[in-house]
Amino acid sequence: MQLHIILNEHAGSGRGMKRWKSWQSLLEIPYILHITEYRGHGFQIAKQIAQEAEEQSRPACIVIIGGDGTIHEVINGVLANEWVTIGVMAGGSGNDYARTYDTFHSVEELLQFIQQPTRKQQDCGMVTLQGQHAFMNNCGIGFDAAVAKAANDSALKRVLGKLGLGKLSYIYYLIKQLFVFKPFELTVMKNGEQHVFHDVWFATVCNQPYFGGGMKLSPSSKTDDQMLEVIVVHNLSAIKLLFLFMTIFPGMHVHLKEVTQLTGQKFQLTHNAELLCHADGEILAKSKEGLTFYVNPLSWYATKK
Repeated sequence: MQLHIILNEHAGSGRGMKRWKSWQSLLEIPYILHITEYRGHGFQIAKQIAQEAEEQSRPACIVIIGGDGTIHEVINGVLANEWVTIGVMAGGSGNDYARTYDTFHSVEELLQFIQQPTRKQQDCGMVTLQGQHAFMNNCGIGFDAAVAKAANDSALKRVLGKLGLGKLSYIYYLIKQLFVFKPFELTVMKNGEQHVFHDVWFATVCNQPYFGGGMKLSPSSKTDDQMLEVIVVHNLSAIKLLFLFMTIFPGMHVHLKEVTQLTGQKFQLTHNAELLCHADGEILAKSKEGLTFYVNPLSWYATKK
């Protein structure tokens, strides 16, 4: 198995690079190091590795040292390629991926995997928006996407990230967006059933429980059940929405009447406003009318014994 390492030096405000430096001297097996240089570079690197592995019929393992954004890019680059196994050494600020999926915490764990590879097929969510995009955590429209956009573009996130306080930037912009975001109307189609929601703050389709750096948005989501959950937050004031976010960390918000959860393999969402869409915290584009979501169980992930 050929080992590739995709490193995002800037993930977690430099945490990715620090982690790699502490591991590099201990990794006494052949590997190929790839360093991402710009947004989207991880996708291009991973796609090239996957193509070569398939052409040469040679298994490859891509170990990602970075955050959820880098993992998102790599998964989109290798989707449906059974010659490639994805492994992660988490090095971001939020690291929602690492809260659910297996990750390597040490070089010893990685070496053990290379000697005796074990892997598991996991679900990916798919969204149709100016093409097909995979997501391993969640994908949503509305308030949470607006917060993610503001936080990702801010210098504040980088400064707080260097202090190990990256989550505070998300909370800051969450409060700020409460005063400017306008709720919207939403229709969700599931198995021919129509669900209409008014005054919607956000709708998020989940493949695993966590988002936003540890918020337990969808407690019942599993990564291998070939199902997705859509969480719709609607009909509540800005003040109550702030309270709701306080209850998301332990997952207690699902008991509120303003929170609706639907489970299925495919959803169609239509809305009456132009809305930002995010996948795994990365902004994709603006959705003008609607989105289609479905499950694609075709990615292989490294597992630890």
